[in-house]
Amino acid sequence: MLDQRYITFKILSENKSYTKTAKQLFITQPAVTQQIKSLEKDLNLQLVSYKQPYLNITEDGIKLAEFINNINIQSDKFIHELKDHPKQRNLVFGSTRSVALFMTPAIITNIENQFKNIECVVTNTDKILKMIDHGDLDFAILEGNFDKDKYSYHVIKEEQFICVTSVHNPITKYKEVRIQQLLKENLLLREVGSGTRFIFANWLESLNITENDFNKVININEPTVINHLLEDDLGVSFMYKSLAKDEINSGKLKEIHVKGLDIIRPINLVAIKSNYFNDLLKLIKNNDTH
Repeated sequence: MLDQRYITFKILSENKSYTKTAKQLFITQPAVTQQIKSLEKDLNLQLVSYKQPYLNITEDGIKLAEFINNINIQSDKFIHELKDHPKQRNLVFGSTRSVALFMTPAIITNIENQFKNIECVVTNTDKILKMIDHGDLDFAILEGNFDKDKYSYHVIKEEQFICVTSVHNPITKYKEVRIQQLLKENLLLREVGSGTRFIFANWLESLNITENDFNKVININEPTVINHLLEDDLGVSFMYKSLAKDEINSGKLKEIHVKGLDIIRPINLVAIKSNYFNDLLKLIKNNDTH
């Protein structure tokens, strides 16, 4: 277990205030300062840079704070692991909305007999990463971008990113279209912070195009609602092929082949770095989740 100086520094790195840190720990401000200076001396590192009225955490300090957070989370999970019978443990994992529809059912089916209770939190990539950082999730299934140096991860599968519209849209008569031909269409998009939105925005940027170049942008945070609106011929959308597979196969939606849209994205199982439950993550990865 880490000594109190590390805990004090972690709190200071979060609120960037000696006064707030002292109040949170119920100690004096000079005591906080003394602990931080003692830690810097022992480590022979500068962790804090203070120029009134701003307190900044150095690059080494940021790395240390992340390490402390990791250790605290892993320690708590390890203690629960020791205390609980293997099948009496609870599991909480996250999933982005896009992949929740076609991946999480198989994951839950494959691991449900190993836990007493299982909870799946479905939200966007940004929120899921914050929950992992705070120790609120054991792992998550993500299709969005994340810092691969900060987390442990395994690639579960790869997904094709496509353009989809109603079978009644006149644009479907073309074997291939240019993105400029779609700008007159309404664009149905996931909310800001979602992985698919980020992927699409980056691709548009490479073409010197923005979302606002389309006729109208309609933001929706549920993939199933987007598909229903596409069936009603309300516009076009960009998504993972698995999300529209059933509708495409049933003849309700059709894939539009857009020139230059050649994006294959990995779906990752992500957890806090050096996760104690790494064996579990490998088990999930090796199970068939297609």
